[in-house]
Amino acid sequence: MINEQTYKLLEKALATSPGDWETRAHLIDLYLAAGLAPQAAAVLKAAPAIPQTETDLLRQARVELETDQIAAQLTLQSVLNLNRASATAYLLLARLFQKRGLRDEARKKYGAATVIDENLSDPELAAWLDQTPPPPPPAAPLPTAIPATSEPQPVAVTQQEMDAALQAINAPETAAEPERPKITFNDVGGMEEVVERIRMNIIYPFKNPEVFKKFNKKPGGGILMYGPPGCGKTHIARATAGECGATFISLAITDVLSKWLGESEQHLHQIFETARRRKPAVIFIDEMDAIGVSRTDASSAMAPLVNVLLTELDGIAARNDHLMVLAATNTPWRVDSALRRPGRFDRVLFVPPPDAPARKSILQICLRDLPAEGLELEKLARQTERFSGADLRAAVERASEKAIYEEMRTGRPVKLTQRLLADAIKETRPSTNEWLETARSYATYANRTGLYDDLVAYFEKG
Repeated sequence: MINEQTYKLLEKALATSPGDWETRAHLIDLYLAAGLAPQAAAVLKAAPAIPQTETDLLRQARVELETDQIAAQLTLQSVLNLNRASATAYLLLARLFQKRGLRDEARKKYGAATVIDENLSDPELAAWLDQTPPPPPPAAPLPTAIPATSEPQPVAVTQQEMDAALQAINAPETAAEPERPKITFNDVGGMEEVVERIRMNIIYPFKNPEVFKKFNKKPGGGILMYGPPGCGKTHIARATAGECGATFISLAITDVLSKWLGESEQHLHQIFETARRRKPAVIFIDEMDAIGVSRTDASSAMAPLVNVLLTELDGIAARNDHLMVLAATNTPWRVDSALRRPGRFDRVLFVPPPDAPARKSILQICLRDLPAEGLELEKLARQTERFSGADLRAAVERASEKAIYEEMRTGRPVKLTQRLLADAIKETRPSTNEWLETARSYATYANRTGLYDDLVAYFEKG
């Protein structure tokens, strides 16, 4: 038990040196351990800056979990952007959904946490998840008498309807819902080099099968994209499916992981089987560093899942045409090296932060349907060095909020102007800086196989 004098001494030390993060973090931990979340939140809010490391972001999320649930969810998403296999982040998300009464979502996140880290547990949360939910309200009573004339009438069912019904009954359930995207590469701002490499490996074989057949090149295959978060990897995957009219299945770690023995592997197999029935299809694996984590670092529960993924990818190369697998990761150094062998992910593409022409294109797309006047997009693009696509969208949304506020305050129509956007850009920090500093170390010291040649070229160009 910490006495009150200890708290006062630490608070006095912070008043003298407010930038001392170690003392501030220690005081926050003490307040949280004592169940004093409001005091912890006050200490956190007074910090001049919060280090954006996984440990410190998790500390911030623990405080916000008790004081601001929306902020907690955003902070935990930042943690997962840094490390998709953060078991603690999934556990805190499970607690967050528990507070909201969302049992199914909490169960998914808790299952992911306990599979990633077998030693992680929360008995109180587990007991809540195992509780039987309240029964549904009773159905309306059946009529006491059925009219004599209401004899059952035959219903005409076509063979096509019968086949569809049988297929629906026999189809394995999967959390990843297939869709048919309407966007194409015309909706992708910039990134011409990445798009062209995807065209050559995926789109062109679909549209010109006879040329590729002559050289024994089959449509399909796998591409692993890596780069800082928010730079459009998911958007490119969805546009790839839209470009060739394929079914798109987005797969996240919570669609697969289960704490029950063998269920994770079965879920992954079912998703691939769904794609094979609906080909041409694109499977997009987000958080590849969590699902395909290096087996030397994986827990005993995760290693079999990587083996199943390798088997499914080998199946694509061996017998399944018109089935493509795109994957994205922010940390390629955590992905199992076996996944990059020929026949699996044949190409590893670096998706960099957009350059100035790409940033201009992204701004045009973001501003496409918004009221605006007098904009100099090239000038704005030059002011957004190292901005990701998500950063640019955030800046436009911030400028839109200011325009809405001004219109509501004055009652006069307001349009987005150069000044509004420039001010919003000044208030937005590029989210790619931390990732690029980490990636620079890998490009410098861990590129013996040439995996990060694209990354090295990017730094040399910059």
